[in-house]
This record gives sequence, structure tokens and C-alpha cells, in this order.
Amino acid sequence: MWLFDVFAWLYNLTPFTGVLLLWFLVLVLTASATMKYPTRRGKLAGFGISVVGAVFILGYLETLVLSDTGKEIKDVVKNLVVMSLGGLGSGLLAVAISEGPSKAEIEQTRASIRNWGLTVFEDVFVFILVCSLVLVAICLPLWLLDWPVVSGQEVTGLLLAFLGAASGCAIVSYLRRLMKWEQLGVAVLFGLMLFLLPVYVQAIWGLVSWSLAAVLGFHGVAGIAMGWTVWRQRMEWRRS
Repeated sequence: MWLFDVFAWLYNLTPFTGVLLLWFLVLVLTASATMKYPTRRGKLAGFGISVVGAVFILGYLETLVLSDTGKEIKDVVKNLVVMSLGGLGSGLLAVAISEGPSKAEIEQTRASIRNWGLTVFEDVFVFILVCSLVLVAICLPLWLLDWPVVSGQEVTGLLLAFLGAASGCAIVSYLRRLMKWEQLGVAVLFGLMLFLLPVYVQAIWGLVSWSLAAVLGFHGVAGIAMGWTVWRQRMEWRRS
């Protein structure tokens, strides 16, 4: 316990002990970020840490109640924080801007954006695919039995949505394996999605007029089930 007593005595010895500890902590975090990630992103991260830390420390200094002598010392501590952390942050920002992203960083950013975009398209197409398939399995027998709520237009729209979503899933799978024709593939996927969404909404509009709660409940359950499945798959991929 004597160690904690000594630390408490040192901390209470001057009102600026906490400020100096925060200043040292920000320096360590900035150095750790730039040394662990010696890239443009690491330098930008170090710039952000130093600037945010400097602003926080300066704000903390303004909350201290000091004597006249303490106020003079506060000005010295302010200059130390501004010159050290501000200079460090501006230097890291200047280096990050001047050197520009490397080829590896450009490829990494491009690949992450590409994978994220394909994942979004895939999730939308899979959702429409599953929902339209289930609704076709329900509505087709009802239409054949001449149930007045379901017409041939709804069944045809659901079939078109199912086929379009299946085509979208196939295109996404193809683009994941093929690194060429990215812009053309994204344009095709975007155009297909713009075509599918109105077709699907128009197909279920008759069911909405019959029971809005049933349609919303069905899609809500489907969305929750799909989100849970995707989350489990991604957790398994990260573990593996």
C-alpha cells in the first residue's frame, strides 16, 4: 500500500501532476500508433491522437482553480503542451500529406471498399431472393385456388424478383473471383437492384392492402434471421 500512498502524495503535490501524466500518456499513444503502423494511416492516427489529447489537456487546464503563482505555471504548461503535442501532430500531418499513400495502401483501400460494396449488394439480393421464394411458395397455391387477394400479377412479380435476385447473387459471386471489370460489374449490380426493388414492392403491394401487419412481420422476421445468420458466419470466419 505504501506505493499507492507515494503515488497519491506525488499526485497531490502539485495541481499539474495529472496534466503532465496525461501529456506523457498522449505522447506514448502517439508514438505507439506511428511505430506500430509505419504507414500513412498510422501517421494520420498519430496526428489525431496528439491533437485530441492536446485539446483535452488544455480544456482540463482551464478547469483548475489556481493561485497567482499557479496561473503563471499554467501558462508554461500550456506552452509545453501546445509546442510538443501541436508540433508533433503538425509534423505527422505534414509527413502523411507529403508522402501520399503507397501502392499497397491504395490496393488495400480499394479491396476493402470493393468487398464492402459486394457484401451490401449480396445482402440485398439474398434478402429479396429468400423473401420472394417464400412468398411464391405461399402465394402460388393460393392463386391457383382463386384466392381473391393474390392475383397473377403478384405471382409474376415475385417470380421476376426471385430470378433477378438469383442473377444478382451469381454476378456478385463471379465478381468476388474476378478482379477485372469492376466498374462494369458494379454498374450492372446497381442497375439490377434499381430494377428489382420496384418490381418486388409492386409484387407485394397487393398483400400489403390485405394485411400490412402480416407483411411487415414477415419481412421483420426475415431480416432478423438473415442478420443473425450473417453475424454468425462472420464471427466464424474471424475465428478461423
